[in-house]
Amino acid sequence: MGVLLRSFLVCLLLGFASPAWAEREVHVVAVGKGQQPDDYYALPEAHVLVDRPGQEIGLVLLDGGVLRWRIEATDGTIITEIIRSGPGIRDSEVLLSGIPVTGVQVSGLPLVFSPWGRDFRTLIDSVADRMKTERIHSFSGAHQFHDRLLRVDQVDTETAGLARDYLSEQLGTSDDLPAKLRRWLANGEGGGGYSVDFDQTGISLTSPAGTQRFPVSPDVPDIVLPVAGVYAPDEQTIYGLTYGADGYLYSVDVRTGRWDVVTSLHEYDAAGLLYDADTRLLITTGAFSRPGEIRTFGLDGSHSSTFIPTTDFPGLSDLFDFGNEHGPPLTPRVYADNWLLLEALGEGVSAYPDIGQYRIYAVRMDTSEVRLLRYRDE
Repeated sequence: MGVLLRSFLVCLLLGFASPAWAEREVHVVAVGKGQQPDDYYALPEAHVLVDRPGQEIGLVLLDGGVLRWRIEATDGTIITEIIRSGPGIRDSEVLLSGIPVTGVQVSGLPLVFSPWGRDFRTLIDSVADRMKTERIHSFSGAHQFHDRLLRVDQVDTETAGLARDYLSEQLGTSDDLPAKLRRWLANGEGGGGYSVDFDQTGISLTSPAGTQRFPVSPDVPDIVLPVAGVYAPDEQTIYGLTYGADGYLYSVDVRTGRWDVVTSLHEYDAAGLLYDADTRLLITTGAFSRPGEIRTFGLDGSHSSTFIPTTDFPGLSDLFDFGNEHGPPLTPRVYADNWLLLEALGEGVSAYPDIGQYRIYAVRMDTSEVRLLRYRDE
C-alpha cells in the first residue's frame, strides 16, 4: 500500500491530475553512460538536481540505455512532466525523489550532447510538439556521468538554437550590401550559358556554340582530385581547382589550349571556386571540416586568408550531423567590395532556389562578419 501511495503522489506531482501552468520551463538533459554504483548488479546512475523554485518544470531525459535516473527537486520547484527516451523503453528507469516514475518512456528522440547539428534540430521539433512549447529553456549533455551532480538551475538565454524557429531572428539585412550581391539575391545565378567539366584528363567547356575539350598538358603537375572549374569569358580563360597532395589552381587559355599553374595551394583543401573579373581574384572556400576557410589568390601573386568557424554561420550546422560528419561546402557566388556571397545546400538539393534546405550568407572578408540572408528548411 505504501508503494501505491507514493506512486500516486508522484503522479500528482507530475501534473497528471492537475492542469499545466501557463509558463512552464522545459529543460533537456542528455547522458550517454551512467556511473556504476557500489552495487555491481545495479544499473549505472545519473543524478540530476532541478533547482528552479517557483517554476513549473517539464524535464526531458535522454540516455544511451541501461541507466537509472535519480532526479531530485529543491523546495518550491514543481516538476509537472518527465519524459525519457533511449534505445529501449524498458532498459532504463527514472526515480523522482527516490520514487519510481512510470509512464514516462517515449521512443524516437535523438541522443545528442551539444546544441548543434541536424539531430539537435530534430530533437527541438519533437520536444516542442510533445511539450507544447516553442523553445527549450536549457540543454546539458554528458557522454559519461561522473560524481559531479548535473544541475538544472537556470534558463539559457544565450543559445539561440534552443528556440524552434530560431533562424527567423538571425536574419540580417542586405540593403547595404554591394549592388552585385543584391542583384544575385534578386535574380539568382546568371551563368552566361557556360559550364565547365573538370576531370583528371582535362577540362571541357560547354557554351551555346558547343563543347570544347582541353586535354591536360604534360608540363603541369598531375591532377589528383579535380574539384571545380569556372570560365572567365572576358579573358577567355578557364580556371580549375584541385585538392590532394599540394593542390593547385590551374588556368587554361581557350584560344591556345595552353595550361598553366596559377598557384600551389600547399595542401589547403578547397571545395568551392569563384573568379571575380573586377578584382582578378580567385576565391576559394574550404573543404571537409573547414568550409569557412576562405582564401583569395590574385593573378598578380597576392593572396589572403580568412577563417570563420562553422558555428559562426547561423544554421549551417543544421544541414549535417555536426561533430560526426563533414558539412556541405560553402559555394562562393559573388564578390564585391570585400563582401562575399556564399551558398550552402542541404543533402539532395540541386540549386537555389529549388526545393530543399539551403542557406545564403554574406561574409565581410576584412572583419569576418557573417550575415544570414536567406534560408529554407524542408
